[in-house]
Amino acid sequence: MNTNTHIGLHIVDYLIDGGSGDGLPDDPVLAEWLAADESNRTDLMKYKRIWDECRNLAEMESFDKKRAWEKVHEINRRKERLRRRLTRFGSMISGAAAAAAIFCVLSWTGLLEKDADVETGITVGYGSRSETVLPDGSAVKLNAGSSIRYSFNAKKRIRELYFRGEGFFEIAQSEHPFVVYMANGLQVKVLGTTFNLCAYEEDSTVQTSLLEGQVELSLASGTWQLEAGEMAVYDVKTNELKKENAILSHTYGWIDNKLYMDEMPLSEVCKRLERQYDVQITLRGRIGETIHYNGILQEESLTDVLNALVRLSKIKYRVSGKKIDITSK
Repeated sequence: MNTNTHIGLHIVDYLIDGGSGDGLPDDPVLAEWLAADESNRTDLMKYKRIWDECRNLAEMESFDKKRAWEKVHEINRRKERLRRRLTRFGSMISGAAAAAAIFCVLSWTGLLEKDADVETGITVGYGSRSETVLPDGSAVKLNAGSSIRYSFNAKKRIRELYFRGEGFFEIAQSEHPFVVYMANGLQVKVLGTTFNLCAYEEDSTVQTSLLEGQVELSLASGTWQLEAGEMAVYDVKTNELKKENAILSHTYGWIDNKLYMDEMPLSEVCKRLERQYDVQITLRGRIGETIHYNGILQEESLTDVLNALVRLSKIKYRVSGKKIDITSK
C-alpha cells in the first residue's frame, strides 16, 4: 500500500473522530507520522482547517446555494494551493483534502447523520402587507395579518411552509415537493405553480385559487387535484371541500389594493377592512348580513372606503381612534 495514501486514510479517520490536533493522537500510525517531521503537524492543521470549514458550511443558519458552492470552490482552491506547495505529499493530499471536500458536500446535502434543517419566517401585522423570496427562490406576497414559516429538510428532500392568513405564491420549480400546512389540517402540495391561498384561522373557509400548474389538496379524509383556472373552498366547520366557479383575478385583487365585492355582505367587507387598516369595526343590528355589495372598492384611505359604502347603502359611521361604529340611517 502506498505510504502516503495509507497516512491519508488515518488522517480522515482522525478528523471524523473529532480530533483536536493537540498533542499526539491515539492512533499510533498517525502519531509516528507526526513525530517524524514537524512539517507533518503543519500539514495536519491545514487539513483540519478545511474540515472545520466544511462543518461550518453544514451548520449554516441560512440555506443559500450560491454561498454554499462558493464556499466549496474556495476550499478546492485552497486544496490546489496546498497541492502545489506540498508536492512530496501529493497522493496524501488527494486522499485527505479530497475527502474533506466530499464531507463538505455530503454535509451540505444532508446525507450525513446531521440534519440540514433550515428555517426562515415572516409575520405581517394588520394594517400592512409584505413580500419576500424564500431560500428556494419562491416568491410570496403576504396580505395583512399573515405569517409563514419555511423550512427545508435535506434528508426528507421536501420544502415545507406553515401558513396562516392570505398569500399569493409563485413556487420555484424543483424536484423537491413544496407543501403548505395550515392549522385546520388542510395541506397544499405543489412542485412549481402559482396560486392564491386565503386561510385566516378565524375564517370558516379556506380558499385556494390556482393560476398556473397543478396542486394537490389533502385532508385526513382524502386528496383532491386542482388544475389551473380552478378554485377550491374548504369548509372548516363541515370538513367538506368542493370546487367552485369564480373569477380567479377577484380572489387576489388585494395585491393591487382592489376589493371585488360579488354580493358580499357588509360583515365580510368590514372584516377585510379591519385587517387592511388595523381598525376595529362594530356593526349595530343586523345590517352586517342584510346589506350586500357588488362592485370594486379601490380607495386609498379608510375614510374614502367608508364614504363609498355610505353612498352605496343606507348606513352611517362614527370614528373614534381605531374604533369605528356603523349603524343604519
